[in-house]
Amino acid sequence: MKPFLLALQFLTVITVKPDLRADPADMRRSRAWHALVGAILGLVLAGVAWALWRWLPNLALAALLTVLWAALTRFLHLDGLADSADALVHITNRERALEIMKDSRVGTFGVCAVAGLLLVKFAALASLAGPRLFAALVLTPALARSLAALMAVLLPPARSQGLGAGIAGQTGPAPELAAALAAAALAGLLAGRAGLLAALAVFAAGLLLARWFARRLGGFTGDSLGAAIELSEAAALVAMTAA
Repeated sequence: MKPFLLALQFLTVITVKPDLRADPADMRRSRAWHALVGAILGLVLAGVAWALWRWLPNLALAALLTVLWAALTRFLHLDGLADSADALVHITNRERALEIMKDSRVGTFGVCAVAGLLLVKFAALASLAGPRLFAALVLTPALARSLAALMAVLLPPARSQGLGAGIAGQTGPAPELAAALAAAALAGLLAGRAGLLAALAVFAAGLLLARWFARRLGGFTGDSLGAAIELSEAAALVAMTAA
């Protein structure tokens, strides 16, 4: 139960036990629950969409869902995206990139990355309706978080300390791989060919990002995992609209 609660409290605003303590081993065990937490987050979003879609036009509903989606994760992943963009978009060495990612200030690259991603998510959500919208809301967060869990297993941490080091590998990838396959199967069940295309888009984006993080940082950080979640969610939503 503790690994699930850690994943829930780490990835969402839901706090069941504020004083819950965790060591690195607990954090590593929590990775297997990331996909389920993503599905729970998606169910909340789908519930809100189901309650409001009769009363709001598509554009207004899409805007509300985009903001709520970010708020339910404490805007944590968007912060990771901003820091990653500031550190990695321009050419610099590994040490300087890691310094930039630790800086709490947000630069031009980070602002543009967050604004662009929110625009893509909003446009994709506004293009979906009915069962396809509900399916996209449930499966997209699950797929993206299963990807982040896999990256934490397969890539080394870029720093010896910090969130990335605390959640990194040291165990086999079997639980995380099983969760990723379950998320992909869920996508196929909920949305058929469109869901499988979304799963393919997520893991293709993950492969590209993993290579980029490995080349520029020598591994991953907590910020880069947040960026991977946001970018793979956008890829899944675009795939759903294209299917």
